[in-house]
Amino acid sequence: MSFKNVFRSALFLFIFVCHTALIGAEQYGAIEIGGKGVKAYVIERDQNLTKISYRNALNTSPQSGITEHQIMSSEMIKQVTSDIAVLKKTLMSEQKIPEQNIFIIASSAINKIKNRPELETKVKNTTHLKLHFINEKEESTFAFYGSVPKEQWLNASMIDIGGGNTKIAWIDAHNAIDFFEIPLGTVSTTQHADLLDANSSFEEKCSTVIKQELHSIKNFETKEMLYASGGIFWATAYLKTNGHLESFVALEKADFENLIALFSHEESKECTDATAQCFLLGYYGAKNLVAGALLAKETIDTMQFFDRKIYFAKDGAWVIGWLLIHAN
Repeated sequence: MSFKNVFRSALFLFIFVCHTALIGAEQYGAIEIGGKGVKAYVIERDQNLTKISYRNALNTSPQSGITEHQIMSSEMIKQVTSDIAVLKKTLMSEQKIPEQNIFIIASSAINKIKNRPELETKVKNTTHLKLHFINEKEESTFAFYGSVPKEQWLNASMIDIGGGNTKIAWIDAHNAIDFFEIPLGTVSTTQHADLLDANSSFEEKCSTVIKQELHSIKNFETKEMLYASGGIFWATAYLKTNGHLESFVALEKADFENLIALFSHEESKECTDATAQCFLLGYYGAKNLVAGALLAKETIDTMQFFDRKIYFAKDGAWVIGWLLIHAN
């Protein structure tokens, strides 16, 4: 069976599960290895509703342990595996998810490492569960359907900035998902910028790194809006709303510029106030916030979406799509 036919079958199942009634409630646990950290979710399927009811994350930055030759260090493999074990225990003991309903998936940023067997074996021996990998096409597809409202599928694009890469997806003139990847994410942009001339500011170094990767972005003039997911969009929306996030938060260029200005000189600042600014500083770190916001701003600007509508999708997550396909 061709990939196109497999994809169409998978998409049909995804839409069917999301938009028709299911008998009884089901709960699944998903553990995602991303560039920024290892995340755990509980996903509930009850009647016609599919939702994330629990989130947890250990922000140990797996991307920082991957060399320029796409090798994950033994130390990072050990750390990632330890994070997975901690989150698996939490899902089973606190969230009461049975082991057979827990899935471990490595994102497209991790999919590229050349020593995958070492990571797979370590995870299998430690957790007794298989480690699944997802490529850019699959992640982009699931992120699109997990972030863009059904009624906007034909006139919207999706952008997902992770720790290691950026995915952009849309439905083309043939009603099929098209996508492309930018090999930069929040953490990898920080890494590349730190290697450049120390005489420049961190912001300037990030801009240099980012502009080298934006020359081939496609034209999106037929799309009316952009739906965004990923940590940097969450952080931007969180700062804008002072922590009061709705399902969709409208974003503008000024929101990214405000975040950049706020954190550009706070690499070493300690902050203990009960504010959105202090929370984000402690959770992400100033450099990752600046790098991610610059990447988001420059990419969206190049796509020419700032004169259209941009929304952060609070509950957008590709793991929902993955589970709907594989957890049956």
